[in-house]
Amino acid sequence: GAFWGTNNVDHQARICHSTTVAGVANTWGYGAQTNSYNDIRNAKTMIILGGNPAEAHPISMQHVLSGKEINRANLIVIDPRFTRTAAHATEYVRLRSGTDIPVIWGILWHIFENGWEDREFIKSRVYAMEDVRKEVAKWTPEEVERVSGVPGAQLRRVAELFAKEKPATMIWCMGVTQHTVGTANVRAFCILCLATGNVGKPGTGANIFRGHTNVQGATDLGLDVTTLPLYYGLVEGGWKHWARVWEVEYEWLQSRFDEVPAVGGRKARSRKENMETPGLTSTRWFDAVTLPAD
Repeated sequence: GAFWGTNNVDHQARICHSTTVAGVANTWGYGAQTNSYNDIRNAKTMIILGGNPAEAHPISMQHVLSGKEINRANLIVIDPRFTRTAAHATEYVRLRSGTDIPVIWGILWHIFENGWEDREFIKSRVYAMEDVRKEVAKWTPEEVERVSGVPGAQLRRVAELFAKEKPATMIWCMGVTQHTVGTANVRAFCILCLATGNVGKPGTGANIFRGHTNVQGATDLGLDVTTLPLYYGLVEGGWKHWARVWEVEYEWLQSRFDEVPAVGGRKARSRKENMETPGLTSTRWFDAVTLPAD
């Protein structure tokens, strides 16, 4: 984009895991997977919800299967469809599509009801879990089954495994992010990890499977409408740094950008101003194309 003279080249992470970034960052400050693929081999319990890595992430699935074999780990797959991933599960949970949060609250209902939560971790590390308890109390096994179709007895088994057979990890992908409530889904998953103390240790955490296009690499080093690589922003100092790295003149990079005339009430912009103005995200570009200029 820099060499073409535009900040309007975005990448697909804007779509796929934008809800993950928002939900996870909102929970513990940084919007990325908390552990590594290798670390899944340390898990004793794994919940895969909203993902089908056997087909979508076959390399990552090897870590899941290795962990299952090495640790005799519990592999719980929650999915409306019996997928190739579910075929490897020690417990397959079929839910009604779109009821991810009720299912998570249903798991937490059993955890709180039986005192399986990690009280020491909550006391020292977690803020406002009491508010979560009040909300979860409404989601009795009967209500969760009515909404999601998942029997209470099955969720009780899942809850006990996740809370007791630790370390435990939550694994998800776009089956839960690409909903109108995607960010809320992600927040619920993070809360389940916090309630059971399953974060910040080997074999735990939020393991968010990305795409084969190297989403995290594209986010950090690739195309982004608001920043140069490695989050240097679009300020003059950032451009001058990358001009040195790319071995081109800063003035030449600036010359690639157009002067933008005043139109539709928008002020004119010089090449330098245009160079330092964030572009349109891939979720908004069609508005720029289809809406009237004024």
